[in-house]
Amino acid sequence: MSPTPLSTKRIESLPHWARVALLVRSASRITPLYVFAESEPSVQRSTVQQAIQLAELRASTGGKKDSFPVIEIGPEHFDHHDIEAVFVALTATLSCARKTADEVNMPETDVFVTTQHVVLEAFTMAFEAELSEKPETTRSVAWLNELASTLFDHFGVSPDVFLEDYATIYSKAHSEGWDDETPVSLSVFGELWPSGLPQYWPTQSLGFRPRARIIRTIGDRLISGPEAAVIELVKNSHDADSSYVRIAFQPASQHGIAAIYIDDDGHGMTRSDIEHKWMEPATTDKRDRRASPNGRQLLGSKGIGRFAAARLGSKLKLISTAEISGQSLQPHRLHQQTVIDCIDWNAFETAEYLDQIRIPADTSLDSAPTGTSLHITELRDDWTEATIRSLHYELRRLISPIRESSDVFRMFLDLSRCTRENAGFDGHALMRELAPSTPSDASVDELAEVSPFPVLDAADYHVDGIFDESGHFDGSMTIARAGQGPEPISVDVPISQERGESPCGVVIVNLYIFDREAEAIRQTAVKAGFGTVGVREARKLIDRICGVGIYRSGFRIRPYGDPENDWLTLDTKRVQNPSLRIGHNQISGIITVEGEDTSGLTERSSREGLEENGSFQRLHSLISNLLSGVVEPRRKLFRTTAGIESKREVRFQDVYQKGEMTWSDDVLQKVPETDRKAVAKLIAKESSELVAYLKRLEEHQAKLEAQVTAGLIVGEVMHQGNTPLSFLENESVRLIRWWPGLLLQTSEAETLRGQVPAVLNGLVSSAGKLRALFDALKPLSGARRGRPKVFDTTTVIADTLFLFRTRIERLGIAIPGLPFAEHAKVRGYEADLSTAITNVVDNALHWLDYHHIQSPSITISFISNDDSLSLHVVDNGRGVPTEFVGSVFDVGFTLKPSGTGLGLSIAREAMERSSGSIECVQDEHGGHFILTLPLADLRANHSEGRSDA
Repeated sequence: MSPTPLSTKRIESLPHWARVALLVRSASRITPLYVFAESEPSVQRSTVQQAIQLAELRASTGGKKDSFPVIEIGPEHFDHHDIEAVFVALTATLSCARKTADEVNMPETDVFVTTQHVVLEAFTMAFEAELSEKPETTRSVAWLNELASTLFDHFGVSPDVFLEDYATIYSKAHSEGWDDETPVSLSVFGELWPSGLPQYWPTQSLGFRPRARIIRTIGDRLISGPEAAVIELVKNSHDADSSYVRIAFQPASQHGIAAIYIDDDGHGMTRSDIEHKWMEPATTDKRDRRASPNGRQLLGSKGIGRFAAARLGSKLKLISTAEISGQSLQPHRLHQQTVIDCIDWNAFETAEYLDQIRIPADTSLDSAPTGTSLHITELRDDWTEATIRSLHYELRRLISPIRESSDVFRMFLDLSRCTRENAGFDGHALMRELAPSTPSDASVDELAEVSPFPVLDAADYHVDGIFDESGHFDGSMTIARAGQGPEPISVDVPISQERGESPCGVVIVNLYIFDREAEAIRQTAVKAGFGTVGVREARKLIDRICGVGIYRSGFRIRPYGDPENDWLTLDTKRVQNPSLRIGHNQISGIITVEGEDTSGLTERSSREGLEENGSFQRLHSLISNLLSGVVEPRRKLFRTTAGIESKREVRFQDVYQKGEMTWSDDVLQKVPETDRKAVAKLIAKESSELVAYLKRLEEHQAKLEAQVTAGLIVGEVMHQGNTPLSFLENESVRLIRWWPGLLLQTSEAETLRGQVPAVLNGLVSSAGKLRALFDALKPLSGARRGRPKVFDTTTVIADTLFLFRTRIERLGIAIPGLPFAEHAKVRGYEADLSTAITNVVDNALHWLDYHHIQSPSITISFISNDDSLSLHVVDNGRGVPTEFVGSVFDVGFTLKPSGTGLGLSIAREAMERSSGSIECVQDEHGGHFILTLPLADLRANHSEGRSDA
């Protein structure tokens, strides 16, 4: 087939701009073959794209052939001289392509090379038709035929597409009476490839072209407020190796702040730096370098400094002076100074595309020292006294107070030009208030310097140390309130894959913890240098400095450390256990982390916090476990021992003793003998009623504790019961489906009958598993207890372990078979022993899993004495730290970050209800609990005697 879609006569029949539009339409069909060819020079591809756009716009303008109206493409204007220049560039590109194709002599299979000159010819012909008063129709037709042949040969494109284009425009031209001046838009042709792109057509790539307003849009979203914007610019000064940064506020002639000046003495920026780094949003320069020329760890890496300037004000003047490379050996060095007199950020709102905005910049040689100065005007926020105070507070919190670097970086907040008349506040008075320790004759710089909040050595408790990469903490804890020196502490926090944790590198920890009682907080205020203040004022002062901050390279990562930012969820935990947990307003902390590459702790693009990835989860876990595993229990132990806080134990054993009113014997001796008998009778009656009430209350608590204990194993029960329950459900449905035809004399029925025994056996087995599960749960059901009875402890223990079977198997924990015990029967309540064993075993499973103990095991053994039976439950974990052995049964005491501190307390109450006991003993082999119950014969007499009381 030889495609000849158009003839000279057909082309000549079209009006001038219709003919141009047809050529442009044909050229547009093969645009991707050149414009999206990345191997071609981008300048030439841009020329081709611009040429076809100009030709299309000119056709849509219409008018006389020899008229050249100005054509606008975005902010660019093209008169006829500009258009001729594009045409010259286009023909040069075509000539270059033809020569290259001839020299290379590429094989015909290379579709791109074969069609390259045709593409450029298309643009040239279309453009020539637009420029020439009398375009060569014959040449146009020859070109169209060549284009049709090329598309057909290489891509199978039917010549009909050209006939359809011609038919469409011919019909429009004649039906609407077009002439040579009628404008023609390419939209008359409809979709370019209505049936989809031709086969083997090059993949068209799309590119983002940022709108100019992205500067404001992103800036407003990235920068949370004016204080955050200033801090970003301060960090930029630090990264430029500055020794200082000065933030000065310039009031207007009338009320209010008119300008902000931010100056530093860093290495500055050359014109090239400004063009290729500062003016490239989200540049990778800092991310690639990681360190400044003087070795400072870079704080900025997101390339958002210019967004911060735009956030503060509408206008920016930038002056930067930098050393020119190659000048270092000259005795009198000249520096390059670049001045951008005005960047009007509002222009980015009205312009279309970012790269269309051009900003004049003057460059000269100067002997001035290096540095950068930003003059920000037409401010977007009202800088009131309250806002200034907020900025000063943020700057104080910015730099770590324990930074040990010899690399000096000072910050100055200069309010010296502000008066009550021109700014609404007295800048000098405010500076003196914000720097109360400076001498009375202090200079402006002395008053303006911003110092970090001091380390509060006045805290009641100090914790200092380091977590290594594996999660091992080595450090010390000082209980200053007890007058103690530092005591070594350590804790291991294994990484948890289940919680999605990832390594977070080395972490340095400094924590300062306060008690909040009235006397303690008064003393803290005095020690901290706040003077003698009231309790309410002292608490406000402590509130203001509380918060656990995260620091990197000596600078705080906002918002961690803000009084309202409880990223460790301390207050949530404290609500559940206020006597043990430390609240957010009781702790000030400095957590120092490594760089992003080492720690995996990545700052968000907004610079407001860290990405909550696995490394952040790990950091959270490290600090939480340090507090719960060592710091909070030690503090609790000290407070209890010192009598600051009572144990507040409420044990029924103790309450029963109170209810027996043994104190009444002494009182009765003071009652007149005539009334003594009546009073004694009244006391006995009240005591009896009180004891009866306590028994009912104890019965009710036993039910509640059994239900709480059952809650520990709900997940285990659901997991174990799900498999047999699913079998019962599925197989019973199958039997129902089979039943109608099961007794028929067919081969299918015979096959089904053969499967019935297996199904029935499975039903019986599944029912048995559920029955065993329910039987094991029965002691924890909270049913009415009745009178004590004799029971076998081995059965209760076996049933309890059965409830944890899934978890035990998952963790690979070995539990040897229960040993034979000749005297393993006791009299009491099965529920009490089951409750105690459940809490002890759950505890052991948790810590064996938490510490990733190799070959974990739990051993249960019996020791019979003359009058009691002792059950020893021993695991091979790390055991309870010696200092906490006596506290593990206290209500609310726990070493788990999210523990309630109720489990072992419930276990103790349960054992005591059966006249037994439970104790934790130190054992080098691991956790060791001893549960003791009276033997059956002795217990029976005791129970009967108590029942008669």
